[in-house]
Amino acid sequence: MNQLHIYPTSRALRTVSAAQKEQDGFLPALMRMDEFEQRAILLDDKVQIDPLQRILLLREAASFQAFESLNLNLELVRFFTKSDALFKFFEELAAEQISFDILVQADAYAEFETHLGILEQLFENYRRLLDAKGFTDKALIPHTYRINEGFLQAYENIEIHLEGYLSHFELELIEKIAKRTQLIIHYTTSPFNVKMQERFEALGITLENDAIVSFDLSDKKIVSTRPNDAKINANVFSVEERQEQIAVAFVQIEKMVRSGILPEEIVLILPDESFKEHFTLFDTQNNLNFAMGYDYANGRIYKSLEALYRYWQNFESEHRQLLERYGFDLEIVEKLSPAKHCNIEAFFRAIDGLGLLECPLLQGEKKEKMNERVYEKYLHFLKIFAKEELRLKEWLFFWLKALSKITIDDVRGGMVTVMGVLETRGVSFEGVVIVDFNEGVVPAASSKDQFLNSSVRAFANLPTKNDREALQKQYYKRLLEQAKEVAILYSSSDNKLPSKFLYELGLKGAVPTPVLSTLLYDQTSQCVEEKDPQVEHFNAQDITWSASRLKTYLECKRKYYYRYIQKIEAKKEEELNEGAFLHLLLDHLYREKASYENADEMQKKLDILLDQLLPFDDSKTAYKKLLWKEKLKGFVTSQIEHFKSDWSVVEREVEVHGEIGGLRFKGRIDRIDQNTTDTLILDYKSGSTAEANKTKNLENLADFQMSIYHHMLTKKYQNITLAFVKILEGGRIEEITALEEKNEILAQHIIDLKQTNSFTAEKCEDLQKCKYCEFTLMCERGEYL
Repeated sequence: MNQLHIYPTSRALRTVSAAQKEQDGFLPALMRMDEFEQRAILLDDKVQIDPLQRILLLREAASFQAFESLNLNLELVRFFTKSDALFKFFEELAAEQISFDILVQADAYAEFETHLGILEQLFENYRRLLDAKGFTDKALIPHTYRINEGFLQAYENIEIHLEGYLSHFELELIEKIAKRTQLIIHYTTSPFNVKMQERFEALGITLENDAIVSFDLSDKKIVSTRPNDAKINANVFSVEERQEQIAVAFVQIEKMVRSGILPEEIVLILPDESFKEHFTLFDTQNNLNFAMGYDYANGRIYKSLEALYRYWQNFESEHRQLLERYGFDLEIVEKLSPAKHCNIEAFFRAIDGLGLLECPLLQGEKKEKMNERVYEKYLHFLKIFAKEELRLKEWLFFWLKALSKITIDDVRGGMVTVMGVLETRGVSFEGVVIVDFNEGVVPAASSKDQFLNSSVRAFANLPTKNDREALQKQYYKRLLEQAKEVAILYSSSDNKLPSKFLYELGLKGAVPTPVLSTLLYDQTSQCVEEKDPQVEHFNAQDITWSASRLKTYLECKRKYYYRYIQKIEAKKEEELNEGAFLHLLLDHLYREKASYENADEMQKKLDILLDQLLPFDDSKTAYKKLLWKEKLKGFVTSQIEHFKSDWSVVEREVEVHGEIGGLRFKGRIDRIDQNTTDTLILDYKSGSTAEANKTKNLENLADFQMSIYHHMLTKKYQNITLAFVKILEGGRIEEITALEEKNEILAQHIIDLKQTNSFTAEKCEDLQKCKYCEFTLMCERGEYL
């Protein structure tokens, strides 16, 4: 007798197949439910359209005037996200056999009928385009299929082990099949699948609640029924932070193993599958096996392509810097025009030219490393998009969407299975651990329907939010009641609440659980302790020194080593540097005029320059302009008084070079003013001058900028005075103090430098200097460490 047994998932098939191998006699054929539905129907002269290809057709179908009232952007990238809701809407109506005429009868809102009419026209346009190209769609199959008689004749008996929900179309299909061959359904009823029980009752089969039943759909009679008296043996644990669940989960898994449960019979359920990244991080012993696999989207190739797409969106400098960090050849990138229309082959040649295609081109050279799944996607794209032309940026968007579906199998060999609740259908485990059992997560909140509200759904007998949540609850209930031991965990941080589903299952609230954090963090450090680097060959006379270089050397030898010997550059600042901008502003201020006669003239020039140098019109920039205009008023007043004393600007941002005590020095002087007899060397300061201009404890001084300027300018100018201009403190001019003493100390430092042949790059002792240092992390210092 040829039998066919149908199960909901591939894992259920593998479990049943393994059990059957230990039996004698003829074994039934096994098949997944979705595969059975596909093979049981025939579509005359039609090919089902590809999920990506149909988006292009739907967008073409939306090109009519009335569609604009739905406010859906037809630009491909934006339409892509909205199209998913449209397809789900059409597919659900077809699966539940609900026409637009029925929906119109629902009393929803004033423009409801108009909007439904637009969607109906969109669907009709889409259907005509599909017919013209010889395609069909899931939303059309319920109206165009016929039964595959040849397939069904191969089986005398079909048994469906049903776990979930059947739409009206699926019920219609299996009812037609039941008229051709014996069809038996095995089902477990509960308060969470009453809707499904009502559908079977409409077919003439009344099922007992809270029971394990088998019924013959062909004869419309119950084959067997027995009460489902399984109890849930569960312990509920509450922790503060979400990540603390990981440690508790590991402890519970170990307890289950010690109690005699085989690791292969334990499952860790992740209601939010993105949590797997955290479990992967702490699974140092590779005990877990992630059934959902790892996302290809987390790999270098995908991240690189994603960075390129973001850059093509707006060409911002930060995205360009990200391309540099990913190792892009920017010359090649700049040659590509993202707005240029091209075919699919040209797109793949461009991506391959960037080294971001993990498979060979059809006409290209073979590659040592090839990702088979990427190659499948590549061949598929070539086939379905052979006649399409899109912009390069749009092709990249489609390619990213295709790659995001790829998963990489977990081959580490862990014995404890990790999966989402949907994959548990049709299988049972002796030990079950569930995390994130919080309200809004278990059951998962269904996404809001864009077109139909709950009242319309109830009117049309479509699945509502409550129906979808009840289906999830049934999956959890079946999993829990078949297990010997269950551990349920939830976190309470950020005012999170445990799921109310706990109380529906008859489980009591949890007692806060102490967490063995050592399971997560009591590991030997992966960092190699770095010894102080030794600079074996050092010759100060081979170096052109600057004030900042000398200051770094005197303050911190380690910082000097990183910056000037290893040449490690600091990360470029994204925010506008206030000091650098003010220097630029004042440089422009004195380019055309060496002095100003009145405050109004000078203030007006500053206002014009602020608008020219900061052309951005965002609110943050506008605020900075107003702030600086206010803060610079004191500077303007002070400068006018300065110019009334016959001073005028003679040099700005001038480069100077010279030799001091046998060492070469260079510097950039902000400004030089002169009157008839004297010269004033000015250095702009937007911050404090307390350290640079101190008079006590000079032996600890490291800033010798003004002493260096004094030495290099003495021969060129007479009667030199050096001073700071405190830009944001009323523009006050503060003369340098104790210059002679500082010059003597500088001379001693130069002698020491010339006598130094090598040094140890030790860290500085003053931790305050580490606060804003770019090498804080490398030195393992800082508040966050």
